[in-house]
Amino acid sequence: MWATKVDSNTDLNTPQATSIFHRGISDGSVLHSSKISQLQASRAPLTPLHDLGSSTFEGGTVTTSFAHINLKKQPSLRMSVVTEDDAVSVTPPETEPSSPKGGAKLSVFLGSRCTRVHFVRHAEGFHNVVTRQAGHRAEAVIKAAHEEAKKKALADGKSPQEAEALAKAAAVKVERVEENRPVHHATPGAEDYTDAELTEAGRNQCYALRGKMDRNLIIDPHHRTHIDLVVVSPLRRCLETADIIFGPGCSSTRPDLKPFLVNDLCRERYGEFYCDKRRAMSENKKDPRFGEWDWETQAEDWPSKCMLFSDEDTTWKPERETDEHVHERAMLFLQWLAKRPEREVAVVTHSSFLKNLFKVFGGETSEADQDVLRALPANCELRTVVLCHHG
Repeated sequence: MWATKVDSNTDLNTPQATSIFHRGISDGSVLHSSKISQLQASRAPLTPLHDLGSSTFEGGTVTTSFAHINLKKQPSLRMSVVTEDDAVSVTPPETEPSSPKGGAKLSVFLGSRCTRVHFVRHAEGFHNVVTRQAGHRAEAVIKAAHEEAKKKALADGKSPQEAEALAKAAAVKVERVEENRPVHHATPGAEDYTDAELTEAGRNQCYALRGKMDRNLIIDPHHRTHIDLVVVSPLRRCLETADIIFGPGCSSTRPDLKPFLVNDLCRERYGEFYCDKRRAMSENKKDPRFGEWDWETQAEDWPSKCMLFSDEDTTWKPERETDEHVHERAMLFLQWLAKRPEREVAVVTHSSFLKNLFKVFGGETSEADQDVLRALPANCELRTVVLCHHG
């Protein structure tokens, strides 16, 4: 069994590092990011399997996208280029990656310190349906906000480019309010969407992704997927998604199957919206599909400085979780994951949590490379990275 070489007394808040590598699907070759657009232009377009923006595809291959990204605020975490799992290497966190003559910047990590992580956003839930419908109904309001903000910016002497940027930001703000109105805590009936479950379409998305993974059409065909552990947010939509895609899990009758571990650290960004408030974990545990999963380890490993661990959702409140707190929580989750002995892990979680997790990384990379990693994932989208821990 592979294990990271991390002492039990190691303080992960020191300049030791955890790194994330973005790795797309490839034909087995290692590509420099500057060649991505050229290669993509030469290939036939791919058809998304589900919603627009999804990287789950019906056919063809997706060029590997590499990014070397330094953390903005937390030097103990880095994002670097990856080649093959057992040929990965590491640049110490306090040094810059080497740049061979005429070549790209590279970092090298020991394969024994790397964990391949398949992040999956939950499939479509009932709350996704009503928020999407609300967004469509509010298109006229959003357009009006855009035009009004642009007109005001131009009147204030802003350049056309600056005015357009301000107008887009204003439109996005209005869109967020209008789209999420059905699940907002102040909206009558919004409480009905507490810990929303999957729709029939969502369950079908899960079956489709499971079929693709079983046929190895998403994951690199040169790397057979043998997931050792499934980590799941305790919200109902993630529990259902994980069960359909990766189940069944380890149980008293089938101890040979991979374990499923529930962890509240990877829950959705909480507060303000009822859909992001979870039921008591003991209530969800009563469901026979999830009853024998590991709900206890999270309590044993819980970082008390982050937030209170409790069976009931005492964390949720009318105010939205701050950017700073969700970033901290995401990093604590990655640090916990990096200490796990498993080498290949699936994590079923949420769009806003993933967006904020990857937002922490930025710096020495093109905007195109950042967009690959930071794009908001679609329902049931799988995104594979390699998590590396510096010894």
